[in-house]
Amino acid sequence: MSRLIRAALLAAAALACLAGPASAVYPDRPVKLIVPYPAGGSADLPARIYAEGLQRKLGKPFIVENRVGAAGAIGTEAAARSPADGYTIYCGPNGPLVLLPLLRKLSYKPSDLVPIAAYGEVVYAFGVLSTMPVNNLKELQALAKAKPDQLSYSSPGAGSATNLRGEAFKSLAGVEITHIPYRTGAEAIPDLLGGRLDIMLDNIYFPQVRMGTVKMLGVLSDRRHPEFPNVPTFAEQGFPIDLRVWAGFLAPAGTPQLVIDTLAKAVNELNLEPDVVERQMKIGWVPFIASPAQLTRQMAAEVESYGAWIKRLDFKID
Repeated sequence: MSRLIRAALLAAAALACLAGPASAVYPDRPVKLIVPYPAGGSADLPARIYAEGLQRKLGKPFIVENRVGAAGAIGTEAAARSPADGYTIYCGPNGPLVLLPLLRKLSYKPSDLVPIAAYGEVVYAFGVLSTMPVNNLKELQALAKAKPDQLSYSSPGAGSATNLRGEAFKSLAGVEITHIPYRTGAEAIPDLLGGRLDIMLDNIYFPQVRMGTVKMLGVLSDRRHPEFPNVPTFAEQGFPIDLRVWAGFLAPAGTPQLVIDTLAKAVNELNLEPDVVERQMKIGWVPFIASPAQLTRQMAAEVESYGAWIKRLDFKID
């Protein structure tokens, strides 16, 4: 073998080693999806739908790992500090990346994770027992004014994006409603059904809406939920709250482009599958497609809108 050929082969081998995962087939082993909220909650359920779909599409297990605590900061930090090799991916809402950094000092920066793809926008709604004598937000406003500090609403944690949205409604409506934080939305359902909680700001109770035991007064989204077209948005009822909550996949900064492209393609294909869309909508999510660049711009805009509400409400984590 000539020295020229040997040198060329050695150079090619060196380049292959430097390329790492980007030069290999991805994935070639299981991928861990870190969800920063508890199992069974509104952030966890869609993650498991997509974990199943990604395993089907890419041929390797996608394993959901719930790393909970500190309003999502613990799991988010774990994802941000993981090796940038494509085998540990953040899978969850935008709150720990656009809200938490505005409220507290963190050991990670939002730029430590880069967007891959969204898997859905959460459609939260004010839900009350069907026997409550209100049918829309204006009637709820009137009832709350007649009974100051006597009504309560839930969120999955103090300092969460849902908590901020609830406080935004109180500000716009000029009412006092007691906030009751729960570990997950699922834990609040028995209290709602038992009359110990007046209002749920969540989507985990949608099955009870279908059964007729709970009714929705308004949805916190820029459009009505396709399954409940008769329920108007908050903005349509005079309570504009521009605090969008969506969830998706983000990777540690420096992750190879092959990984980003492979996962983005697979997730966006799943977003178009009728079965996935139906399963997502049943639990209160609406899939949408956005490129990594679009999500990066969107997150920057959300930092501004969340920041404006935090300042307006003097919102803090207790």
